[in-house]
Amino acid sequence: MADSMASAINPLLQRNDIWLGKQWQQGAVGIATGFAALDKQLAGQGWPQVGVVELIGDTLGVAALLQPLLNRQQQPDRWQLCVAPPAAPNGAGWAQAGIDLSRLLWVDTPCRKEQLWSIEHSLSSGRCSVVLAWLTELSAGEARRLQLAAQQGQCLLLLHLPKAALAQAHGVSLRLQVTPSPQGCVVQLLKQRGGWPQAPLALPLPGRPDPSSDPSSGAAAVVAGPWLAQAQ
Repeated sequence: MADSMASAINPLLQRNDIWLGKQWQQGAVGIATGFAALDKQLAGQGWPQVGVVELIGDTLGVAALLQPLLNRQQQPDRWQLCVAPPAAPNGAGWAQAGIDLSRLLWVDTPCRKEQLWSIEHSLSSGRCSVVLAWLTELSAGEARRLQLAAQQGQCLLLLHLPKAALAQAHGVSLRLQVTPSPQGCVVQLLKQRGGWPQAPLALPLPGRPDPSSDPSSGAAAVVAGPWLAQAQ
């Protein structure tokens, strides 16, 4: 009986979207997001120190959500890397946000295989503090490889994915759905290690139009932040 139960359970334990109970409360202290309301929803009171964070949805216009993290994760002996962003990085915008451009790298390739290779090897190298990447799709197996690479290199991956990714289960540290709003964005915490899913949270972001101001001056504002205009 015991052997048959073990043989039935073992395949489940190999899945990358199921965690053991001992993995549930790990007590790791997170990296403050810069938004107190979001910190309260996160298991570690902030972004994970290492691992994969999936940001699902149209996140190009909400760069201010990640700016405090990028500032905090600047290290003199480690790089910050952007892989295949949908718009060209704006050096002046990054510098204005306090990012050291001498420690920032940009990998621009339309080849998905090269994108995955760059992300995985950057994560596992131990030479990057944060990797920001944009992919059009991600399989469960690929998510597992990236999670393991991030753990190996003690690095954090902020992975932007389209809404279609919601249909798949990925064994990653944190999964958020991000929706731009006139005053900032709405963040819904879908899955996290050491915590529970949370209700949608509206966050005001710096640079977004003030709803109390003249609508004609702010309603159509484009918040590029550290990105240049998206190529058509």
